[in-house]
Order: sequence, then structure tokens, then C-alpha cells
Amino acid sequence: MARQRSYKGDSGVAVEGLSALNRSLRELSKEHQKDLKQVGLDVAEFVAADAAGLATLIGGVAKKTAPSIRPHGYTTGAGISIGGAGYPFAGGAEFGSLRYKQFHPWKGNGADAGYFLYPAIRQDLDRIEQAYEAGIDRVVRKVGLA
Repeated sequence: MARQRSYKGDSGVAVEGLSALNRSLRELSKEHQKDLKQVGLDVAEFVAADAAGLATLIGGVAKKTAPSIRPHGYTTGAGISIGGAGYPFAGGAEFGSLRYKQFHPWKGNGADAGYFLYPAIRQDLDRIEQAYEAGIDRVVRKVGLA
């Protein structure tokens, strides 16, 4: 059962039983773990593409940050990284700043934080859920649990 959670400006989804599920997933064969990583990577790829598109539309340092947006897949989820050695401005491009004028204004750390990555995640929530559901169903059928 998923439910919205929020604490100290962070927002996300809490899933009851997720820790037990993650332990079980780590016990799968290497082949099935690889399949789960691919599910996470597939999800991260479309979110990263959407984030890069938003960053390009914003322009300025956000557009310069777009090539650094990278998707990652894990057995227990998906991730997206931005920045790196060649992109020291990536954090300011995503979150803004009150001090440095090359960035958009800082929006705070609430539910509307971010300029391209977090908005892409928010706009893709339904698609993320559907893609994960379909991907995990495929893996479960392959494992023979369904």
C-alpha cells in the first residue's frame, strides 16, 4: 500500500512492506536481479529524457546542465544523477539560488522545488508507476511466481 509522505520539506511515496520486498529481491538470481535493474533503468531513462528536455527549454545554466543528466537502474529502484566534475553549477541550475544571479531564484525545499529534474519526476508519476508495475510483472512471471 503506497501513501504520500512529507517531512521537513521532503516529499515522496512510502510503501508498506517495501523493506521486506527489497530483501527478497536481493535474494533473486543474478539474472533476475539484472532484469530488475533494467526495469529501473527503463524508468530512469524516460524521466531523465524529460528532465533534459525541460532543462533545455529553460536555457542558460539549466541547458548547460542537460548533458549531465544520467539515468541509473538498481535492483530496488531507479535513480537520476546530475552534475559532476564538468558541471559544478548543476545544483544551482536545478534548485536555484538566492545569492548567485546566474541561477533562477531558489524555490525552497517544498513540494514545488526544482526547475527540471524534480518537475519531470512529478509530471511522470503516473507513467513511472505504470512502467514499474508492468516491468515487475514481467520479472515475476519470468521467475515463475505468478
